[in-house]
Amino acid sequence: MKNIRKSSQVLASLAAIAMLALTGCSDPEAALSEGSDEKSQERPTAEFNQEAADLLPADVKKKGTLEVATTMGMAPLGYPDPKSGEVVGLNPDIMAAIGEVLGLKVTMKAASMDQIIPGIQAGRYDATAANMAITDDRIKVLDFVQYYFANSSLAQPKGNPKNITADTLCGKSVGLEVGSFQFTEVMPVKSKACAEAGDQPIDVQGFPDQQKALSALDSGRVDAVAGDTPILLYAANLNDKIEVGDALTDGSILGIGVDKKSPMTEAIAAAMNDLIDSGVYQKTMEMYGVGDLAIDHAEIKK
Repeated sequence: MKNIRKSSQVLASLAAIAMLALTGCSDPEAALSEGSDEKSQERPTAEFNQEAADLLPADVKKKGTLEVATTMGMAPLGYPDPKSGEVVGLNPDIMAAIGEVLGLKVTMKAASMDQIIPGIQAGRYDATAANMAITDDRIKVLDFVQYYFANSSLAQPKGNPKNITADTLCGKSVGLEVGSFQFTEVMPVKSKACAEAGDQPIDVQGFPDQQKALSALDSGRVDAVAGDTPILLYAANLNDKIEVGDALTDGSILGIGVDKKSPMTEAIAAAMNDLIDSGVYQKTMEMYGVGDLAIDHAEIKK
């Protein structure tokens, strides 16, 4: 796979997401759907691969569909189309291409991050593509197929009047998506360090999705937002009242999650690697300005 880039290089490459922004628009989901030349490109289609499809379990072949959970408030990675209400963006496009390789119709189902794993375990979803970091806790219940690289950063008001940095969060209010990597892994560690140093803990404010956390930042209800860098950069390029600040993590390769009891992991991995080899994956990533975050092989993580 490609070498993991330093956080500053990741920020620079993700700045290409600004190409998707409409100047002066404060609604990132509406902006992307209303008229960007980048998003108006046709998604490249993938060819059916019989060898990959043969890896599917018999019941999935018979059903002919794949129910995939994702989060909605994550433009341009996943957001509701204002006309149809359907989930659109990078995650749905990658999953649609996987479906084409496997000969399956993919249906994207919107869910909050904290609902996704319980929903997979209950059989409501076959898989998830929701920008999930592959953590020790998640890998206990899900198997993952790698699909792209990302990191976490902070967003704060323009000009940074409260001197928000990765090292000055003690006593500050930080908005996060409930169930996200930043919510379950990053902020608890940082808040514990504040308490151990005799400082005030971080005031963690949970929201259903990252767009709602950013709305709270815009209105002054939180001091900062911790989230996925692509989403924060995209939002900052639409709203001149906020800016992206320090990186919180060096980053990692995210995963498409499948229940450990499911035999579909091998088929999804084969489909992902088919997309990589055919160039469909790279073209899809480039449509959303994140081509530099593509991987060159999708490994299974169990």
